[in-house]
Amino acid sequence: MAIVAEEDKAPGGRRERILRSTIEVIRERGFAGTRVSDIAERAGTSQGLVLYHFGSLAQALSTSLTLLEDEFYTELDEELGQADGPIDRLWHMAELASGYGPAVGDWRLWLELWARAMHDEDARQARESLDRRWRAALLTVIVEGVTAGDFVVSDPARASLRLAALMDGLAIQLALEDPGMTRATFTDLWWEAAVLELQISDPKRDKPPRKRAKTRA
Repeated sequence: MAIVAEEDKAPGGRRERILRSTIEVIRERGFAGTRVSDIAERAGTSQGLVLYHFGSLAQALSTSLTLLEDEFYTELDEELGQADGPIDRLWHMAELASGYGPAVGDWRLWLELWARAMHDEDARQARESLDRRWRAALLTVIVEGVTAGDFVVSDPARASLRLAALMDGLAIQLALEDPGMTRATFTDLWWEAAVLELQISDPKRDKPPRKRAKTRA
């Protein structure tokens, strides 16, 4: 049983502790192998309290991913604010996505959500909301690049959709630990596609210096 810190006794602290425990357990066992009792034990609380906060295991998964996404976008905003123009911003988006979570654990959570979204309405809505958020972030940078003259694309919205879909496909291979897919390969392949999609032609700028991709605990 986990040891509960004093600050975790408040309702908000208990809720986040349950979410963190949900993330840890599903990373380890997958959704199908996880029970509410496993999360309760990891969080040092009761099954009833887990269900009180989230109603079901599926809702705990969706809410956990939303928490991770909020943290991801906080980091993304910080990185993009320090980047030198839209090309550099786009590169940082690829690197942060390739380093999404320790040991690609968070992409595995996405796989769990995608699978459930085919049969569960709540999961479908959560998936759509999270995907819209990422596509909007991509679109913002693409439009900025078009305005600055760095990108050439007739339909930024469709370009952002294609690039987001490619990233999802690469993420599946990364999450499955395909022998040919590493974080560096993920970033490079996606960047090559982005260069073609957005007609980034300046050879001195089409690949900003690689930074060490961060991961989020």
